[in-house]
This record gives sequence, structure tokens and C-alpha cells, in this order.
Amino acid sequence: MQIKLKTIGKDLYIHLLKEVAKLPKTYKQDIAEWQVEYMSLNFSPTDLVGFSDAPSVVLVDADDTKLVEKIQQMDVEVQGFIKSHPDLPLVRTPIIFIFKSQNCLLHTHDFPDFVSDWIFSPVTVPELARRIFSALKRQKILKTRLEFGLLTLVPETNTIFYEGKVLHLPASEFMLAELFFKQMGMVIPFKDLVFFFRSNGKSCEANNIRVAIFQLRLKLEMLTKSQIMLSSIYKKGYCMRLKSHRLLPLHEPAPLDHDIHDVGEYPLSQHGDARYVAKHE
Repeated sequence: MQIKLKTIGKDLYIHLLKEVAKLPKTYKQDIAEWQVEYMSLNFSPTDLVGFSDAPSVVLVDADDTKLVEKIQQMDVEVQGFIKSHPDLPLVRTPIIFIFKSQNCLLHTHDFPDFVSDWIFSPVTVPELARRIFSALKRQKILKTRLEFGLLTLVPETNTIFYEGKVLHLPASEFMLAELFFKQMGMVIPFKDLVFFFRSNGKSCEANNIRVAIFQLRLKLEMLTKSQIMLSSIYKKGYCMRLKSHRLLPLHEPAPLDHDIHDVGEYPLSQHGDARYVAKHE
């Protein structure tokens, strides 16, 4: 996800660039779309405003009291700018203070409302990342994500990401996907699915539920190249599983358009997920 880090303070900007450069390659992949930018001391109220669909954060060298005072004086202008553009998805950009030591807090009783969080030097990218994501989530700029291995669910947009590919789902199919992923490997009885649809204000007729499951199954197979499978378990319900965690350990899995019969319990895997053994008639 692309996140812009607007940095006020030259020393802080240089430090962040060096810290990012030292990160292991595996961690860099997680922040590959981060943009560390230097923001001039002549910044304006519009620099403290961002778009809800393009997250940004302002990092401030808070030991410079003049900077802090300048931001505080702009607070009213920032609010006025947002209100004057109701047609744009504008939000107040989270502001995170960076302090060189804790001594500066000895005589500080409280921070202004515009301060989202603070951190002390030396700043490390993993710790800063945690605070950035927390601040974006608190202000509802960064959407909540559910991680399931290589697959990510974004509830606010009904979107599924898998290995760089994106899948947009109707609301009924997405809520099903979220339910099955949270109970990966578990058989969910059909009567529970009926209750689930009813409690979410969706039509709980059997045909509607089966159509939603069928559509979700096809789309997930296409998205993941059948690495994630949604199977019908005869007289039991439905079960989502990874291809590597086989329902039929001694045979090839049954085609998805056939029911699987006689489900019994399978010992817990080393990952703690409940699995099932199924046998054909």
C-alpha cells in the first residue's frame, strides 16, 4: 500500500532514509510503496491535509518548538479547508511527533488534539511503522485488513488481494469469504449459514445462499489457481481449505461439483487448525 511520509526536519528526513536503506529485503517488500518526502519549513495548511484513499502521515521533529507552534496555529485553517471542499475525500493527515529524548515531556501535561502519536529517538522503521498504521486506523484512513497467509481481505471495499491480483466481490459473497477464512478447515453447517445470512440482513433462502457459495468458489479458484478450495461436505455443510491441507489424504480430492461423504475428525495439524478426513461412497 502506498503511504506518503511527509517529514518536517532535515535531520529526521536523512535518518529515515538511512534506516529504510538498512532494512532486510524481506521487510522492504512490506513498505515498498512508502514514499519518504522532505517537507519544507514553509509548509501551508494544505500540506497537513490528505485524501482518504491516498494515506499520508506528517512526521515532525518536535524538539523544534517553532514548528510545533506553527502547526498548532494552522489547526483552524486545516479544519476550514476540509469543510470548504465537501466534494473531495479530504481528511486531516495524522501527525506524529519525534522527540530526541524524554526530557522534553517532563513539563508537558498534554498534547494538542492534532497530535496522533509520538515516538523517541533513535527511530526504527518497524516501531515507526506500527505507530503509523495505528494512527491511520484510528482516524479511519487506513482500512482494516484481514491477513490469511498470501491472501488479504479488505472489508470496507469488499476486496480480496492475492499475490498482486485483486478480486472485488458483492457484499453477500464477501461476508461469506470472511466467515470461511476465519474458520479455515472447519465444516460450517448449512443451518449456520442460513442464520448467518438472516442476521446480516440478507435473503436466507437456500437457493440464494447456494448461488453465493457457488460464485465465491469459482472466483476464489480463479484468483488463487485452486490453491484455496471451498468444498461441499455431504449432509454436513461447507468447508474452505488450502490445497496443501487435503481433505482426502490418500486420494485425489473429489471434483468441486461433487459432494464429499462420510466426514470424520482428523487430528489437529501443527498449525492448530482443525482438519477433516473425507471418504467417497
